[in-house]
Amino acid sequence: MKKIVMIILSLCLVLSVFAACSKKDANEDHGNVSESSVSESVITTDAAVITEANAINYIKSYSAEELGLSAEDYESCSFMVNSAGKEIEGDYYIMVIATVKNAHTNEDGTESFTFDNKGEYFIRYDAKQVLRRVMDSEEDKYEEMTVKEVPSEVATEAASEAVSE
Repeated sequence: MKKIVMIILSLCLVLSVFAACSKKDANEDHGNVSESSVSESVITTDAAVITEANAINYIKSYSAEELGLSAEDYESCSFMVNSAGKEIEGDYYIMVIATVKNAHTNEDGTESFTFDNKGEYFIRYDAKQVLRRVMDSEEDKYEEMTVKEVPSEVATEAASEAVSE
């Protein structure tokens, strides 16, 4: 009798190992987006004249008033650039976000952070248009900002060519 119980338990163990290791389509079970569909929807910023830290420096060259920020918010904001482009009305833009980082202590004593977006700014890939998102609007509304000359510390060879056109 003991041998039969041991054989049944062994078979259950083997079957559970195979069941755990069997490959299932994670997209069906969890509603995840497949990697191929994500890569197709990402807008690359390769064609942009101003990218990465240069985009941040360009937006920071505007005054707090021009950015629609209070002086206090401007001083406390961190500026971050989105690594993917954004399409707005058929044109492609680099997005720069002005945000305030808020630290919180959790019940267990660990620290966590939240971010309070104060402004969103969009530089068209050719650097000939800058938009500011209207933050108090439920819809995506944008105001056109005055395009400044690209500061020399921001300018790259490609930026200089695009701005001079």
